[in-house]
Amino acid sequence: MYPSLVISILKMVREARKVIIDPEKVRLFDEFVKTNINQILYSPNKIERVATSNAYRKFICGSDQVWATTTLYPDPMMYLRFAPRNKRVAYAPSLGRDYIPNYNQKTIKTYINDIDCVSVREDTGKKLVKELTGRDIPVVADPTLLIRSSEWDTLKTPVTLPEHYALCYFLDEPSDCVKTAICNYIKETKKKVVILGHVENIDLPAKDIIHPSAGPGEFLTITSNAEMVITDSYHGMLFAINYHKKFWSVERAYTQYDQSSRQLTVLTRLGIEERYVKSDFNFTDEEIDYNRVQAKIDDFVSYSMTYLKTSLEK
Repeated sequence: MYPSLVISILKMVREARKVIIDPEKVRLFDEFVKTNINQILYSPNKIERVATSNAYRKFICGSDQVWATTTLYPDPMMYLRFAPRNKRVAYAPSLGRDYIPNYNQKTIKTYINDIDCVSVREDTGKKLVKELTGRDIPVVADPTLLIRSSEWDTLKTPVTLPEHYALCYFLDEPSDCVKTAICNYIKETKKKVVILGHVENIDLPAKDIIHPSAGPGEFLTITSNAEMVITDSYHGMLFAINYHKKFWSVERAYTQYDQSSRQLTVLTRLGIEERYVKSDFNFTDEEIDYNRVQAKIDDFVSYSMTYLKTSLEK
């Protein structure tokens, strides 16, 4: 019934099979979780029994594309269907797309309407929920902004890094013109470049390129010490902002879906939407007025925390 969806899935599977995950990165992530997160794991049957007991007052869902609109199976777990309705809270979930296909509209509408406290993280998500359910829901800050950089610092892991460097963090291979712009910037500023994610065949001397293995702790260290961050990652952008770094958020032109809403929602609220650039752009060391930006972050976080507290105490 939906040939474009079949083609999309086949393409996604094919691309996923090409990805080789660094075993050291896996180890660093596992170690970070073991050290910093106290997990309790429940089977699907047990969590339903626990949810109806007095063990927990609320259950919260939210994360990147946790409500992905084009999935073949909207997972009831992601909409907290296992918990009583009065215990469900949605904090800043992302829908990940700028439309909801017909085959998912009825299910997603029912699932969202059965959550009393709903918020999203992007303006497009707010618009989609409004069109689908008629509900006017708040847009709140990404959870990573709810704590300051000084608190994130407590989770940092030491990394050997050059004194002056730019961080290039890309979730997929950037276009040739973006790689050319990166090379021009590195050559002009005489910095080294630390690469996380996918940036291959970059025209720079090997001695100027660093490819560290990084888990969450290493990522915080690398970001906080960078003199510039160039990224197509939503959270790469957010941590650059939280650490008051010069940065450029690059359009992800190689995806078949428009995924710019999350970046533009944040940047527009902070008054720095000019930091979102298309592929044909020359990166510069233009300063950012972080005194003004931080005041806007504080207001956004205050508004978001009020929503969260009200939802948890309701």
